[in-house]
Amino acid sequence: MKKTVLLAAVIAVFSAGTAGAGEQQEPRGIIGLQGKEIRQSVVRVRGYEGVFPLNLFIEPGTVVIWLNQYRGQIKITFPGKKVTLACKSPVNFTINDEGIFVSDSVDFGAVASLCFVERGTFDYFIERSPTSVGPRSEGFRFEGKIVVK
Repeated sequence: MKKTVLLAAVIAVFSAGTAGAGEQQEPRGIIGLQGKEIRQSVVRVRGYEGVFPLNLFIEPGTVVIWLNQYRGQIKITFPGKKVTLACKSPVNFTINDEGIFVSDSVDFGAVASLCFVERGTFDYFIERSPTSVGPRSEGFRFEGKIVVK
């Protein structure tokens, strides 16, 4: 039953391209979850202190919110399985030309969020690029995983 609902949502996204000019279209890869409860899980990025929690086990329709509590910019990358389908209104994520969600730079105190609807394991890493100034000029990289059951 759940596979049928997800398949119907995917078909709706791709058939939106044939909608009439007066209808509002969702961007490629974005779906609505009408009538479904939206859950959220917050990941706190504290820079050199770590990322808490680093690994998440969530249900489809859960919004993962990365909160940057580090005094610098960070970026979230999915090196393996790519996120190609998400709920509406991702924050600090854009869809590239290949239809893959990619993170923008996330400033201190800002968030990035993405609602996961596809089942599977999404490995990710959070990194800060090295800078040429300051006592902690080296970068960092933390690897985590999101498992959508």
